[in-house]
Amino acid sequence: NKDTIIAGFKWLYTDARSGDLLFFQYSGHGSQIMTFSGQADCICPLDCLHRPWPDSVIVDSEIHQHLYEPLPLGCKAIALFDCCHSGTVPNLVVKRDFGAQAPKGRYMKPSLELKVTEAHLVEVAGSGIRKAVTREEYAGRQLWVFSGCQDNQTSADAHVDGSYQGAFTWAFIKALRSDVWHESYIDLLEQTKTNLRGYTQIPALTTTLDSYLASWYAGRTPQAPVTKSLELDVGHRKALLVGINYRDTRNELRGCINDVNNQKYILKAAYGFQDSEIMMLTEDESRSNWPYKARIVEGMQWLLKDARPGDLLFFHYSGHGSQMTDHTGCEPSGMSDCICPLDCDKPWPEHIILDTEIHQHVYSELPDLVKLVCLFDCCHSGTVANLECKRAYEVGPNAMSPQSYGATRFLEPPAHVATPSRPSAGRAFGCGRRSAMKPASGFRRSVAGSDTYGNKLVWVYSGCQDNQTSADAFEDGQYQGAFTWACIAALKSSRFSSDHGALLNSIRDKLRKRYRQIPALSTTTREHFIRYYLGQTQPVYLPNRSWF
Repeated sequence: NKDTIIAGFKWLYTDARSGDLLFFQYSGHGSQIMTFSGQADCICPLDCLHRPWPDSVIVDSEIHQHLYEPLPLGCKAIALFDCCHSGTVPNLVVKRDFGAQAPKGRYMKPSLELKVTEAHLVEVAGSGIRKAVTREEYAGRQLWVFSGCQDNQTSADAHVDGSYQGAFTWAFIKALRSDVWHESYIDLLEQTKTNLRGYTQIPALTTTLDSYLASWYAGRTPQAPVTKSLELDVGHRKALLVGINYRDTRNELRGCINDVNNQKYILKAAYGFQDSEIMMLTEDESRSNWPYKARIVEGMQWLLKDARPGDLLFFHYSGHGSQMTDHTGCEPSGMSDCICPLDCDKPWPEHIILDTEIHQHVYSELPDLVKLVCLFDCCHSGTVANLECKRAYEVGPNAMSPQSYGATRFLEPPAHVATPSRPSAGRAFGCGRRSAMKPASGFRRSVAGSDTYGNKLVWVYSGCQDNQTSADAFEDGQYQGAFTWACIAALKSSRFSSDHGALLNSIRDKLRKRYRQIPALSTTTREHFIRYYLGQTQPVYLPNRSWF
């Protein structure tokens, strides 16, 4: 009942002090009530079935009052809400086909007889169970709030692994059970999203400070295995490096060609690549190697040609990323990721490279025991095209200095492919069953925990999370991608000998002080995080270069 839950909030904070860890989970119906100033989120205690609303529900302002506001400074609190918060979505269905055990949405329609008095009014600005965490008043608190779905979706009450449970809670616990020792909050969210593939709901995470996204979940410091796994002997090496500045177009960037030039130097000087083993596709090359779609696809085919066990392959893309309407019906967002070749000013999708094509030409063609490392320094989500890195800068020809330059590597799709498809359309494409689901979902996410790629030796780095931008910036005296700059700086700090997990953490450390973007890494099994980047087990000492 409501009174019991409120008493539980008070018990949770009794004698709480700095250094303590508090945890709250709510699984049940969510709803909304109408106030004089708009809709307010609420959760639904058991007595809401027979007592008048809003007296028997817990509105968002009460959650703020009893759960968020009492949090002492230095005390950590984690809250999970496996419910729905938006009245616009009670009729959405999940994509999985359970037959007679079909999932139900955790949204309760408010009573038609509901009468709202001034005593129950809430402020709409900054309200909500999750989004209000970003208020200035909570800035000094360590608070993380997970929600099972977006505001326009439902959280499914489902039958999974032989029992009835919330789809979000199941996916969240499955992510924790994977025992990935490097699990930070943002990694945990990403793995939960991966586990939920097949449902329309997309979980969300809000915290009070950007840097808290990369904190360790529940304060558990990762314990890397004492003994690192043995490295396979490196056979032949090949690298495909694609950097596109889109010169003399309205989408022009400045740092992408520098990214791959710097990467080429590192591959040769520190990792033993030869010029003959590196294909460069940029606007600085001869026109036959300009990075048009057809040439990039040819480069992917060249990269995988004659690959055999022991070989080491490397792919780097710096340029614009984007999204377009998903025509498979299997993407919860209704959009498919893509990268943007130089000729992307021509009709889409013929002149972009979709995630499915990258899987087709690269990941799916990778032989067993061949190592593949991919770096994508671009953006993949149209919802974030207006985000900026934390540094203050002015974009465009009026920028006062290179140091003030900054741009995002996201290209707005043409209007005719910019509208998400309806998620429920997936049933028409055979997506009602997990086995028939779209095998390629994004460049990175589908690599983790994929039956398709099993135990393949593939590592995929992305410059940012799906809801962020990768910055085209000015660092160390030259234009370059913030992620590529941080990656090379992290490699230099480790003398070019680091395991993948440690490298990711070092890259994040170098970015967090100046940029919002949090890079990500996916691989096929937990053990691959402790393999050495490009198999380099011994430190390498290189002469200083001005761009370091």
